[in-house]
Amino acid sequence: MKKIFSLLLCLFVLSSCSSFGKGIAEAVLESGDDKEDTRQCDIRGDKFDGVSQYFNNGKEVKVLIIHGVGTHQSGYSGRIRDNLCKKLGLHIVSRRPKNITLIDPNDKKTVIGNLRVSRAQSEDKQKTILFYELAWSETTLSHKQILKYDMAKENTYKRAAFNNVVKGFMNDTVPDPLIYLTDKHNYILNSAKQATCWMLGKSWSELKEGNDRVCDVSPYKQIKNLSEENIVFVTHSLGSRIFIDSIISMVDDVLSAEQNHISAQKYVNKLKDKEFTVFMLANQLPFLQIGREMPKVHGQINSYCATNGKNYQNRIFKRLNIVAFSDPNDILSYIIPQNFADTYLDSRLCPFVTNVTLNIIEPVSAFGISAVNPLAAHTNYDNDERVMETITKGTQDNANEAIISCKCYFYQAQD
Repeated sequence: MKKIFSLLLCLFVLSSCSSFGKGIAEAVLESGDDKEDTRQCDIRGDKFDGVSQYFNNGKEVKVLIIHGVGTHQSGYSGRIRDNLCKKLGLHIVSRRPKNITLIDPNDKKTVIGNLRVSRAQSEDKQKTILFYELAWSETTLSHKQILKYDMAKENTYKRAAFNNVVKGFMNDTVPDPLIYLTDKHNYILNSAKQATCWMLGKSWSELKEGNDRVCDVSPYKQIKNLSEENIVFVTHSLGSRIFIDSIISMVDDVLSAEQNHISAQKYVNKLKDKEFTVFMLANQLPFLQIGREMPKVHGQINSYCATNGKNYQNRIFKRLNIVAFSDPNDILSYIIPQNFADTYLDSRLCPFVTNVTLNIIEPVSAFGISAVNPLAAHTNYDNDERVMETITKGTQDNANEAIISCKCYFYQAQD
């Protein structure tokens, strides 16, 4: 029994992130093709559009992807990109991506990440998606060098193999939220804002491989394009916090810089009547709120978002749809109660939450004990058919019936 337990623990850690090799755990812990799929899935909240609905207006769709904790190399989003393309019928892809080196706008010399942009289209070119993959982990590598000695052979040989793998995983991931919360230079936040600036400011043909300069798109153009373009956000774990903070900071900067622009108010008003959607995989917003200050505007959603609210004209968006995916067996993800959004998120965003609670990994039994690899559950959202269909289709064609290939049930929220 002890040997089996030790094996499960090793597989638990070995599959905890892509760098430790998901294949081993998937082969042992996931169910076989001949076994009935008993995984649960329900969607509770408000209706929201998927990516496919954005094609209805004839414009291209832009998808910004922000990763979570741990070191991520450029190209990490390849699986979710390819799975979305399959669901959307996009078979024509760019031969090579365009990589933009992100530079800190405050000192104009520090590299703060990489933005990898790729394009996918339908065969008739009527549907186009631009994927913007933000890799910000370069900004935390130097900080984590302080722990490098811990993985030297003079220390690792003293540890059991399992504990050594655990230590390596902890050293690579645990520092990231700490660094983000104490980042006096705002490198991670600025990396997300710079990625958004490039996304809003340049077309596919205007983007040049290897750009290594600060995005110089004017605040006016940013707010204009933000109000007019089809934009979807996809985040993972810590990326959910980075997205919320960066979108608030960016909009505040833009509104402040453009408050006297002769045409800015037109696009500010368009922004106030626009909905945005962010798909948060392995969401961690409640966990990452611990120890943080409250937003400057909070607890006033009715005032800002109800049409008869006294601050309705001061909202930023008409609505921010937060679609939070979490697996109950994923120890690193959390559902978002609506009262959390009411209390801890900026009311001006008009945030409304829909929770997608589903089992990513099928449980296995050993000696009568049911077990699930929790970290495999944390990493496999981007390869789950129900997750991909939720992102691509939203809650269309339901009517309180089973949706998402008849594998999920939608419970629509009502006051």
